[in-house]
Amino acid sequence: MQNKYSIQDIFQQYGDEYTKKHNLSKEQWKVFNAIRNCGTKNLGYHICTCEECGEEYFGYNSCRNRHCPMCQNYARENWIQKESSYILDSKYFHIITTVPYELNEIFLNNPKICYNILFKATSESILTLADDPKWLGAKVGITSILHTWGQTMEFHPHIHSIVTGGGLKNNHWVSCDKDYLFKVQVLGSLFKGKFLSFLKHEFNNLVLKAELKDMKTFNKFLEPLYNKTWITYIEPPKGKAENVVEYVGRYSFRVAISNDRIKNIENGNITFEYKDYKDNSKIKEMTITAEEFIRRFLLHVLPKHFTKIKHYGLLSNRNKKSNIKFCRLLISRILSNEFISNISRKPLEFKCENCGSTNFSYSFNYTYGRSCTS
Repeated sequence: MQNKYSIQDIFQQYGDEYTKKHNLSKEQWKVFNAIRNCGTKNLGYHICTCEECGEEYFGYNSCRNRHCPMCQNYARENWIQKESSYILDSKYFHIITTVPYELNEIFLNNPKICYNILFKATSESILTLADDPKWLGAKVGITSILHTWGQTMEFHPHIHSIVTGGGLKNNHWVSCDKDYLFKVQVLGSLFKGKFLSFLKHEFNNLVLKAELKDMKTFNKFLEPLYNKTWITYIEPPKGKAENVVEYVGRYSFRVAISNDRIKNIENGNITFEYKDYKDNSKIKEMTITAEEFIRRFLLHVLPKHFTKIKHYGLLSNRNKKSNIKFCRLLISRILSNEFISNISRKPLEFKCENCGSTNFSYSFNYTYGRSCTS
């Protein structure tokens, strides 16, 4: 059943009023217009012709923007299909690293720099601790995903990392036989130190408010953060190894809020569902103005060309295939079994309603004058 309300409805109904009052960045404008026009005549149309029986199907073009909730399903399925070939027969840990709210303004004014620091501090902390003989003593694989929102769409930058429960050491596979890779308190302390150190290193490149533009006052601003506990979390993902990609895929292709959480958009107010983690994860409803809803949504537009999914350690792109192949060989010797790495998954297919064929030719027409046939 299709949801009654969508982000597109909100942008179409209240967007013009919002843009009159607020200045949008170039990237925010791009996302705003993409979502508002997705699947409408404003982006043109396409015709699918069945090559078996000649049946034709008409449809409006989608925007394919990564912030559009209507366009994520196909991208997610393609990513899952590709990443399925890199799964190991190993347990996997889910690690979350967050930064305190005091840094939010710096993040919002310097998103690309701060997001890169968040990735770097997270990956280096995990790799350093995992390689320590006190813990695992091996090089692990990491897939990290950036999220910038909480359940109510407030700005809350954090990273979800899926980490192999084992790694390579001197050409041997070392398995983690515990329910944790390392103590979460140790991770939090190391991550905090690395992040603040990297942030200081970027001082000259940061856009800061007037009272922080002096290095001395900037350091003084950061001092209390060293004494604060930074929230980190570690858990082994539930399920079998072959479910890990599904698990990561759900996190990787989320946007700030999905359409199915939007319950009402009437009278200039938006009502949506959220999970209250402070109250035993109860599902509650929140109502805010349309203006505030759009403002919160646009907070999470990523910088141009910024990659929100990154791989490290055994899964770093340079040696990913050879590392996985070698790890599988070592693991199979230990377990004396065969692990099927290519997960059986039915690809997304469009079938002809007349004859059932999946062979189509496509012709596209775009509103800005370009047309093509494939």
